[in-house]
Amino acid sequence: MAATSLDITRITRPIARELALLERDLEDILKSDLGLVEGIGEHLLAIKGKRVRPILLFLSSHVGEPDSEAGVKAGVAIELIHTATLLHDDSIDKSDLRRGLPTVNKLWDEQVSVIMGDHLFCKAFALLHETGLDDVARVVVEGSERMTFGEMHQMDKRGDCNITEEEYLELIRNKTAALFACSCEAGALIGGVPAAARESLVAYGDRLGTAFQIVDDVLDFVGDAESMGKPVGNDVRDGRVTLPLIAALRAAPAEEVAGVRRFVCGGEYSKHGWDAMVEFVEAHGGVQYSLEVSRRLAGGAKTAVAGLPDSPAKTSLTALADYVVSRRK
Repeated sequence: MAATSLDITRITRPIARELALLERDLEDILKSDLGLVEGIGEHLLAIKGKRVRPILLFLSSHVGEPDSEAGVKAGVAIELIHTATLLHDDSIDKSDLRRGLPTVNKLWDEQVSVIMGDHLFCKAFALLHETGLDDVARVVVEGSERMTFGEMHQMDKRGDCNITEEEYLELIRNKTAALFACSCEAGALIGGVPAAARESLVAYGDRLGTAFQIVDDVLDFVGDAESMGKPVGNDVRDGRVTLPLIAALRAAPAEEVAGVRRFVCGGEYSKHGWDAMVEFVEAHGGVQYSLEVSRRLAGGAKTAVAGLPDSPAKTSLTALADYVVSRRK
């Protein structure tokens, strides 16, 4: 299935009602008597993302017999947590654009963005508590802890050109895949999915989330900034060594590697050298290799759910794996 807006609509058809309710509840929960919070909430709704994590939660719940009301509340909590991480990321990276619109830290400032992210984290866990979703809350807490650990791991490895592929994969399994996996597990709990099938869904989310992040890291080298709605090159600019660069450094001649190491890990980054960096990564197979790894992981995600009973939800989960590794933004 090709990655088009039509296809994502087809993928989400079994959960169209939940997604509509999600948007309604997000709008309600982002309202505030405080003008600053209200203004930021309106802006966050304007820069709406793909809602991949709630989609995973809803589809996983439909593998069983979902409680739609509880599922929507959990989906809102997951999306609030994801949005909080984006607010924090944009502040750390001092990013100016997100999905083609100014970031919160650009329109307000870094302090406001960080505190708003904290506020959304609190709102998410309060919502789960108020709804009585204690098992889901436990899963989301564990996923959030792994996610923040992954972010700290990435900061610890900043400027380290010796990071291995294995370290990188473990890092992104925490940083990104943890929230994918816990979205699947939360949905499975809400749908009363049996334990074995729940484990399959968690494995699916883990592999899909890892593939998703690898594609993100590829697009940071070769994506189109205009269609992505944000600048490329953020990882290299911040000294983050991701799989495309790891693979290229591994394959390139020593004399080329030394120059790239100075550029990325020696503090010699410049806009002038960016085109040469992209050329280096492409010429030495970093992009091709990374996309092959992402496709292999997506295939593993599909294998994880292959044994589930046939259903529209299973069909959509399989199609979503193809969509994730075919996207261009």
